[in-house]
Amino acid sequence: MDPDHFTCSICLGLFTDPVTVPCGHSYCMSCLTRQWDSQPVCSCPQCRASFSPRPALGRNTLLVEMMQRLCVVGPPLHEDRGFAHATFDVSSVRPERTDGERLLGQTLRRLTELINDRELEHQQLKQTLSSFTRLAKAAVKDSSRIFSELLDFVERRRVEVKELIRAQEKAEVARAENHLRRLEREISDLRGREAELERLSHSRDGHLIPQMCRQCPDSAAAASGSLTVSPHVSFGPVRKAVSELTEQLQSLYHRESPSVASAGAESGDSVVALTLDNRSDLLQCEQHRFCSVGLKPSLCSAASSNLFGLFSFSSADFCPLSLDPFTANRELSLTEGNRVVSRTGELHSYPDHPDRFDTWGQVLCREGLQGRSYWEAEWGGQQVVLGLTYESIGRKGSSNNCRLGHNSLSWSLSCSPSSFAVCHGNESQAVAIPVPAKSASRRVGVFLDHDAGLLCFYAVTPGGVCLLHRVESIFEGPLYPAAWLGISSTVSFCPAD
Repeated sequence: MDPDHFTCSICLGLFTDPVTVPCGHSYCMSCLTRQWDSQPVCSCPQCRASFSPRPALGRNTLLVEMMQRLCVVGPPLHEDRGFAHATFDVSSVRPERTDGERLLGQTLRRLTELINDRELEHQQLKQTLSSFTRLAKAAVKDSSRIFSELLDFVERRRVEVKELIRAQEKAEVARAENHLRRLEREISDLRGREAELERLSHSRDGHLIPQMCRQCPDSAAAASGSLTVSPHVSFGPVRKAVSELTEQLQSLYHRESPSVASAGAESGDSVVALTLDNRSDLLQCEQHRFCSVGLKPSLCSAASSNLFGLFSFSSADFCPLSLDPFTANRELSLTEGNRVVSRTGELHSYPDHPDRFDTWGQVLCREGLQGRSYWEAEWGGQQVVLGLTYESIGRKGSSNNCRLGHNSLSWSLSCSPSSFAVCHGNESQAVAIPVPAKSASRRVGVFLDHDAGLLCFYAVTPGGVCLLHRVESIFEGPLYPAAWLGISSTVSFCPAD
């Protein structure tokens, strides 16, 4: 009989108090107990079979007797394992292990623990992916049902309005046709009277003429029964009501659509503060949005490294920016090749230009961004605002139509030493600062996936990047990076590292 059959696969030595697990494999009682105490799930180190609840371990006396017989009637197990005797427990006569054997045993134990941890993490990730897919399908089904109900409601209202218009048309046409028939009878009667008067004018019966003239109807009495038909009077209010309803529905959609789109993202943001080691992981995780469903950081890291390798960060995604001097407010100063802007309170004699902000201390970049892009900016001072806007944002005056983030054409992140806030459509929302970003340098990263409708703001720290806020929307044209500066503030757009 091969002595290796009595060797523990954990410590690589002869069994000490051997125990057998339900799957049939045997180990030293102390080795298996220590192995199970260090992991959350009890499983066989060889075949990975898991046991729940944890089985009670009892000494396998049959194995002990077989080991004793092997040492008595068979050849020695190893040359240096000492003598064998029927009254001795062979598990107590263990050879002294070399340093290499001990190191090998420790390494194998560490590998076994590492494999168990990775398998547990893999299982949890699969469960999370399955749950995410199931929830996504349910959300699609529910949203389709809700939109179908909405379409049915609109269709019913359309049919009702159509029937209302047709009923009004029918009533008005019937009234007009009755009046036409009455007018035709009156015209025929009047023509008859006219012919009778013509006949009397040529006859000698002059005494009948006054009587016939008195019988002719008065023109004022005839006009009192007239009917005026005007389609604008009848259907103008209907057109106006339908147009106002359309405008209200569109306004409601534009107002509520961002909150609906970001509802799932906000739930993920509240569960985990995403911290990544580099911008490559940032783009990978944002592209697939796995961290938005509440994965813990270890699972998100494993997902990005194992599943999302096809999305890699390249220098083409980083967009170096330059400021447009024709848009800069006269209180702003551009330096270092139009990469740095500062506000000192001093007015500059810039020429008049239709694109220049004349009231708000703002400036746009030259580059209109589409596709995938990422850029960073460092800021100093008490308050600055960084963001993206359409080129059609207002430039003249102090209204919100010209103010970055306070209209439907722009999105902004307000930065101060103690807080962040995002703003769109004149609606501001405070942003919680992740713990790693509280002691970070003042650098902000902005990621835009124009085609996917994704905009993300990040706090860039020495150890990585921290997600501050995610925006999901539909972008219809190029977006231009922009900045607003408070007094004694500076913004520097960073070149590619």
